Amino acid sequence: KQIQKRKRFIDGLMILLSTGILLLVTCRIDHGLGPLHSKIGGRVYLTGDLPRHTDEIRVAAALTFPPRNLNELLFSDMLQFRSGNTITNTSPEWEIYLPQGTYEIVGAIWKENNQSWNISDVIGLYGTVFIENIPSGLPKPVTVLHENHVIDTIDIHANLERVDRDAKISGTITFEGSWPEDTGAVGVGAFIEKPKPNDPFDYFFKNVSLNYGVPTFTEAYDYTLRVNSSDTLKYIAVLWIDNSYDLNRIKDIGFYSDPGNPDSPAMVTVAEDSEEKGIDITVDFSQP
Repeated sequence: KQIQKRKRFIDGLMILLSTGILLLVTCRIDHGLGPLHSKIGGRVYLTGDLPRHTDEIRVAAALTFPPRNLNELLFSDMLQFRSGNTITNTSPEWEIYLPQGTYEIVGAIWKENNQSWNISDVIGLYGTVFIENIPSGLPKPVTVLHENHVIDTIDIHANLERVDRDAKISGTITFEGSWPEDTGAVGVGAFIEKPKPNDPFDYFFKNVSLNYGVPTFTEAYDYTLRVNSSDTLKYIAVLWIDNSYDLNRIKDIGFYSDPGNPDSPAMVTVAEDSEEKGIDITVDFSQP
């Protein structure tokens, strides 16, 4: 049962969604009361060059953040913004049919070829903009008041530079001591600012790369993260969540430290088309 819960967490809450699930929420959903007529929509204003290996971009809405289950994640159809590898429309339209309610977050998400959807690949949020890859403020909620309510002015400014990852970091995570029995999932992330403790918004939107597929109850794991050469990585950390999978309780349990000051995080920059190796992290479960 715990394995099944962990899989739902990775596949659902972290927005690692299959194409089939996405297609389920792109049409007028029938909840037994007839098709939906209420919807939200607008345009996504794209800036930056199209990253290599781009697959698609969609808009997603969630009733709560962090989302608790798949029913809270509603996606638009694929945005029509390119021909091949060339952007031909920098302001594509989008729409999502959804039930009445207040949606805490609406954002544009980029997807890489042959990869799953990932929360790290949010490129724009309604109500705020990314400045140097960090949201300038909190996203603005959207309220659908009734079953025929149509809102078509939800414009999102999306920066493709956020996912233009042209470099890599890699290393080994070593786990010392006894794993907590209530471990649910573990991830590794690279951040351009250290996230605030117990703040899911910071953890998910101040990172430039996040992998929540680190195996649990193991002694070591070799990881690789794709990053942007234009970013200075100020915090590279291992993240832990218990088996309740409450993302409000996410915490970091180890970080890449400055060799001259082990109590402080080390800053890392990587040259374009290169890989910075040896970004090793030790997690000591015996330490509080």
